[in-house]
Amino acid sequence: ASNPVSPAASLTSLDSEPVMSSSGDLSVPFRMQLDDGLSVGSNIVIKGQTSKKAISFAVNLRESVGSNIALHLNPRLKKGVFVRNSFLSECWGPEETTLKSFPFEAGHYFEMIICCELKFFRVAVNGFHQLDFKHRVQDLSRIRQLEVLGDVSLLEVRKV
Repeated sequence: ASNPVSPAASLTSLDSEPVMSSSGDLSVPFRMQLDDGLSVGSNIVIKGQTSKKAISFAVNLRESVGSNIALHLNPRLKKGVFVRNSFLSECWGPEETTLKSFPFEAGHYFEMIICCELKFFRVAVNGFHQLDFKHRVQDLSRIRQLEVLGDVSLLEVRKV
């Protein structure tokens, strides 16, 4: 009998050479240009540690021009809620918050992988699939900036 592959299995083995990596200043607020934008198969790896008294932090995948945010990931540690949303045409969309368990803890290391699939972003934290977020921006190549804000220290950020 074969063992079924969990959805997170494909999210945990990204050991290839980084296509784009932030080797410089990882201070927060952090911004990294994604030169060719995103496409199906793009992966973003964020390794960091939440501060000991963390309230929240945010990871935004933004369009290069304007204020649109295609994917807003906002773990709120004090409330134990992982908010997902988009900000398009100067308006926030409907929040998504449903999650089986909250994967972050104040003062702890984490590894987040955002996989760009055909119809959604798939997000894993510490090797476990957490959520899928349906694309609200259809032209993925317009998503050209990664932003990290809030109560977190970054150790590594790369696009593979």
